[in-house]
Amino acid sequence: MAKDMIWTARQADAGTVARLRANPEDIGAFISGMDVDPDLLDAPADVHNPAIPFDLDTQWQAIHHLLTGSAGAADGPLSIIVGKFEKIGRDQGFGPAWLIPAEAIALADAALSQLDDDDLRERYDANAMVKDNVYTAATLAEEGEGAIDFIIDDIDRLRSFLSEGANRGLAALAMIN
Repeated sequence: MAKDMIWTARQADAGTVARLRANPEDIGAFISGMDVDPDLLDAPADVHNPAIPFDLDTQWQAIHHLLTGSAGAADGPLSIIVGKFEKIGRDQGFGPAWLIPAEAIALADAALSQLDDDDLRERYDANAMVKDNVYTAATLAEEGEGAIDFIIDDIDRLRSFLSEGANRGLAALAMIN
């Protein structure tokens, strides 16, 4: 059975980034939240707690495609899920983790705040995602136009993640595992 590809990120201050650069073998455990108090994991889903990991589950690439029009890294601040970022450490399942700098978090937050749900609905094209071989696109296409509601819910969570990071000046470490 094939393993699902899940995009996971966790916000980090400059000191944590420096520590993980010096000890890259700890990155996977950090992003996965192995050091997190389990009680924190029960926080409300609509407000991101920077102490815990954030994931976009298997629809990460569909969200990226919706924001950028591309299946891969793209130019511009909305290429935050799949971007041209510094890779750190060993393979975490589908490649090494990468560092999303605090500046990129702030730029993505500002850019995403300019898009409302109607803009996202206009951009949504499941057939284009299938054509671009986006992970889980076939499933989204089978679900029909209602699939955009599911994606918008995840984008709302991404907005919270980016906003919290931008407000606190945090970077993030991300991986696909």
